Amino acid sequence: MIGTLTRHVAGAVVAWLVYVAEGWVGLLARLALAQVADAGPGGPLARPFMVLDAALPGAVLVLLVVVPAVVIGDVALARRGAFARTLAACGVAVFLVGLYVAGIAAVTGAVVADAALAWSFTTAVVLCPVVAHAAVVQGSRAATGWLARRRRPGPPAPLAPAGSPVARPGGPEAP
Repeated sequence: MIGTLTRHVAGAVVAWLVYVAEGWVGLLARLALAQVADAGPGGPLARPFMVLDAALPGAVLVLLVVVPAVVIGDVALARRGAFARTLAACGVAVFLVGLYVAGIAAVTGAVVADAALAWSFTTAVVLCPVVAHAAVVQGSRAATGWLARRRRPGPPAPLAPAGSPVARPGGPEAP
C-alpha cells in the first residue's frame, strides 16, 4: 500500500514537472514567434508568468485528471501489460477532460464549438503528463521487482567436512 502510494506521488510530481516543461516550450515558441514577427518579447515579467501559467493549472490537472486516469487504468487492466494500462489511462484521461469541459460549458453557457476546441487542446496538453505518470508508476514497479529478484538469496554454499583438504586453506600440508 505504501509502495503504491509512493509510486503515485512520484508519478504526480513527474507529471507536474512535464507541465512546467510544457510551459517552457510554450515560452520558447512565443519568443521564436516574436523574433519572426519582429515584435517585442514582452515585459520582464512575461517569462516567469508564462511558466506559472502552465504550472498552476498543471497542478490542478494532475489532481483532477492525471492521477485518477492512471489509477483507473491500472485497476481496470491489472492483469495486462504496461502498454495496455498506459493506453487505458490515456483513454480515461480523454474521457475525464471531456466530462470536465462539458460540465464547465454547461454551467457557463459556452458555445459547443468553443467547448470542443477547449477539449481538444486540453486533451493534447494532458496526454504527455499521463504517459509520464504511468511510466513512473509502472517503471518503478518493474524496477522494484527486478531488485527483489536480484537480492533474493540463493541456496547456502555447502560446507566442507572438517577433515577434508578444502577445509583448510593451502591443502592438507598447511599447518
